[in-house]
Amino acid sequence: MITLTINDSEVSVEPGTTIISAAEKAGIVIPHYCWHPALSIAGSCRLCLVEIEGAPKDVIACGTPVTEGMVVRTESEKIKRDREIILEFLLLNHPLDCPVCDKAGECQLQDYSFEYGTSHSRFKEEKRVPPFKDLGPNIMLATTRCILCTRCTRFMDEIGGDAQLTVISRGSNSEIAVPEGRQLEHPLAGNVVDICPVGALLDKNFIHRTRVWNLSRTPSVCGECSAGCNTYVDSSLDKIFRIIPRTNEEVNGHWICETGRYGNKAYEDIERLTIPKVKEEQTLKNISWNEAVKTASDGLRKYQKTKNSVAGLISPGALIEDAFAVKEFLSTAVNSSEISGLFYKPDKEDKSFRGGFIIKGDSTPNQEGLQLVFGMDKPDINGGSIMSRIKSGNIKALYVVHNDLSEISQSILDVLAKLPFLIVEDIVLSPVAKLADVVLPGATSFEKTGTFINYQKRLQLLQQSVNAPEGVKNTWDIVKRLASMQNHHLKWNSYGDVFMQMAKSYPELKGLTHFKIGASGALLKAVLQTAGSSP
Repeated sequence: MITLTINDSEVSVEPGTTIISAAEKAGIVIPHYCWHPALSIAGSCRLCLVEIEGAPKDVIACGTPVTEGMVVRTESEKIKRDREIILEFLLLNHPLDCPVCDKAGECQLQDYSFEYGTSHSRFKEEKRVPPFKDLGPNIMLATTRCILCTRCTRFMDEIGGDAQLTVISRGSNSEIAVPEGRQLEHPLAGNVVDICPVGALLDKNFIHRTRVWNLSRTPSVCGECSAGCNTYVDSSLDKIFRIIPRTNEEVNGHWICETGRYGNKAYEDIERLTIPKVKEEQTLKNISWNEAVKTASDGLRKYQKTKNSVAGLISPGALIEDAFAVKEFLSTAVNSSEISGLFYKPDKEDKSFRGGFIIKGDSTPNQEGLQLVFGMDKPDINGGSIMSRIKSGNIKALYVVHNDLSEISQSILDVLAKLPFLIVEDIVLSPVAKLADVVLPGATSFEKTGTFINYQKRLQLLQQSVNAPEGVKNTWDIVKRLASMQNHHLKWNSYGDVFMQMAKSYPELKGLTHFKIGASGALLKAVLQTAGSSP
């Protein structure tokens, strides 16, 4: 380890660490634009200049490795004056359009100008005003705001593996552009908006929709594939405005893909189920929740005297708490241990990028979680065992949780249509819901707090981002009501309670609660033991 002093604070770091990273470890902020921890060093903005005792001149903190005994000053009067000059140059052609810029409120140029800049500019000449550019289907470039930090070009080359952005022209005419005849159209393209330190790169889906200070930010986990990328969901008044990456070096680094970034859009224009329905003379009719629960309970009661004649089938988009809640209901109140996931074979190959980011071919977010709950070593593809028992007549009634927009194959629907009694919890009147005798409005993953387990067997917590529409209930609440109708009382009042009960039943989860999982998730104990680590 190397020990150095930064602003009179000692810090020890690994050899090869740069000053800016060492300062970050010590909790000292050195302003910067072009530096990003996951990208190569450009050293172009010069804002991270610092003084080193004994050095003939100031150095850039992003590109200077630490040495033993080094003494660094980041807030001397000379450095403060250097920052003022650098910011004055960066703002020469920058428009004073913060009131209409979507980056306002989270813009590093805006923040640093207030903190380190001056209140006036000596530049009296006419500003250069290049036009806005349409770079691709989702991204626009406000060229006037660009400070040429080149984060975006380095990202596309080093992380995306496809140099779809470049710098054209020279000197004061330099601009970011796409190569002639191409568009910025890449599975990771939206990340250039996230890492742009100013308001130059804009997401067309977010432009002028709201101000960032009106948004509530919730840590969550992407539900679009088994990678389990960490995200923030930004919402206001129960409407999701954007999804952006949340850094987790163990899972997704600093990035998310376009599918995850716009994963909420599929839910924006759907007609949600908000009122329970029961089938009368082959027609689904609206009914109250109390009547729906009673009808469902009465229907199950006809068959539950015969062990395992009632079963559960859970979509792999459901939380592990959803699966456990239904499993507990079936085993304790309905005399059944028949429950499985509606698993699918991956329909695509994994896609890896130069920077190590992976998009998994398995588009289900919680297949590993359901396998844990149901005690499976391998997924039961398309609910095969349950389907077989329905065909043979052994299963007479089925509870299906299908709280996502995944499609169920026609062959499965044909089997489910043979059931004497079918309960479906769903978010829309889907093909499977249309077959049901009782339809119960369920919540999406954006409306729940619970857990997924990704392909690494890492348990991760997603928190409720928005409220569910009025009339929609969570799975734990629905099965608790059903159990009460069977004179059996399940002792939970939240997903957190369900998880704590579940943690007592599975050694892999022992000692964990929602609060103890941590921001980066927790590898299941069984995985650690297999690897030879302590649990």
